[in-house]
Amino acid sequence: MKKKPRSALALRNSFVSGFVMLLNFPIQFINRYFMIHYLGVTYLGLTSLFTNILSVLSLADLGIGSAITFLLYKPLANRDFDRLSIIMKYYRRIYRFIAGIMFILGIVILPFLKFFLGKSINYPHVYTLFVIYLLGSASSYLFSYNQSLLYADQENHIVSWINLIVTYLMLSIQIYTVILYKNPLLYAALFVFSGFVTNIFVTLYVNKKYPLINTHEKLDKKSRDILVQNVIGNMFMRISGVLVTSTNSIFLSAFAGVVIVGLYANYVTITTVIQKFMTQIINAISGSVGNFIVEKSRKESEKLFNNLQFINFLILNVAFLGILFLSNDVITLWIGEKYVISRLNVFLIAVSFYFMNYRMLGWSFISIYGLARYMKIFSINEMIANIAFTLLYMWAFDLKLTGVLLGTITSTILTVTWQDPYIIFHHAFHSNVRSYFNKYFYNLLIVAIECGIIIAIEPLLPTNIILHLISLLMLIGIVSIVIPFICYLGKDELRYSLGIVERIGAKIAN
Repeated sequence: MKKKPRSALALRNSFVSGFVMLLNFPIQFINRYFMIHYLGVTYLGLTSLFTNILSVLSLADLGIGSAITFLLYKPLANRDFDRLSIIMKYYRRIYRFIAGIMFILGIVILPFLKFFLGKSINYPHVYTLFVIYLLGSASSYLFSYNQSLLYADQENHIVSWINLIVTYLMLSIQIYTVILYKNPLLYAALFVFSGFVTNIFVTLYVNKKYPLINTHEKLDKKSRDILVQNVIGNMFMRISGVLVTSTNSIFLSAFAGVVIVGLYANYVTITTVIQKFMTQIINAISGSVGNFIVEKSRKESEKLFNNLQFINFLILNVAFLGILFLSNDVITLWIGEKYVISRLNVFLIAVSFYFMNYRMLGWSFISIYGLARYMKIFSINEMIANIAFTLLYMWAFDLKLTGVLLGTITSTILTVTWQDPYIIFHHAFHSNVRSYFNKYFYNLLIVAIECGIIIAIEPLLPTNIILHLISLLMLIGIVSIVIPFICYLGKDELRYSLGIVERIGAKIAN
């Protein structure tokens, strides 16, 4: 069967990913609601802490997944299943080894949990709970490599549908069991093994769809050399990313207590849902981009990057405004006003989210072009800056949650905000990065204007929390569309985006 055009596949994947994320959107909040009301805020803080600790342990994969995915684009474009079989066998063997290493590291860290938990060590079955999370994280590596093959082949929608079905099924069982038994261990087990179940079904689909063979051939030396270089670069990028994001709960638990971790985790739930939505959209087009750069010139690839970066900004723009102006109302309606944090910290969460995720498309292009080998020193800079500034704000100035957020923002601005685009433009496009930063600061100006408009109008909105939330949501929707439209009128990026909207509209009409 002839494969659909690249643009059609990208549109399909983006549409399905977006639709599935909308259906998944309530799940995180439903899950968190039952977790808090039946198991308590201490359990919430513990699970957030364990998730962050295991994110650190997941460094065991050293970024190998992204490095190997880079090798899949060309054989998939040529439908070279012999070479795909070699790469996927290599991939499977490495990931099984990683699963074992991660489990061993988790067992090693088990006796040291008390240093992170403090007084919370008295929570029942706390060690068993950690082991359940550890088993779930380690098992997720056993079959996850098959998802990478589908992403590289622009078949993301398959993963999205399978994930949706499994998530709803497991959530239904979770809710039933937590109401009936109020057992934190059973609830945790159902939660952490959802990813493993998804990977099982994805593997069954891949085995049926792709004629991969059991080969004894080894990866050629040139590919191994490229892989090793990118693995090293991805390793530093991954360590840096984990230290900047996933250690927040660990710092908070050590300096402010596990209850603060739980309060912060509620807002992280909101930002994580939004980030997953954005990630799904970027992943949906990554396979098409990988296919595009194999066939097109560097100049055409740069133009595509600029157009996609504008779409990334439009989504991020709405997300930033929503987090900034709606978070406290959502928390109040969702789990109660006592779980609300200060407006300053909400602002810092929104700012941190903006700066971190403006780079999201850049991460994708670095992976697609295999440029991770150039990121080593930059990632080290980010790690050192984040740890230094976070400790400064939390320990020297006793800023607690504010210190964690300021540490993330400061380290991001001083390092990878400018380093990532430099790598992409210099090594992928062979062009000057100045145009990127012109648009970067132009977009910041747009966001500032939007914030000023919303702040000016918000006092005129109804005070009833539900009406306030609805009217503010409508205001954000209007402002986040109208202002960028005016500011980009006549520019290539807007024409490209409107063209996508037209094609989606035509497909829906037909």
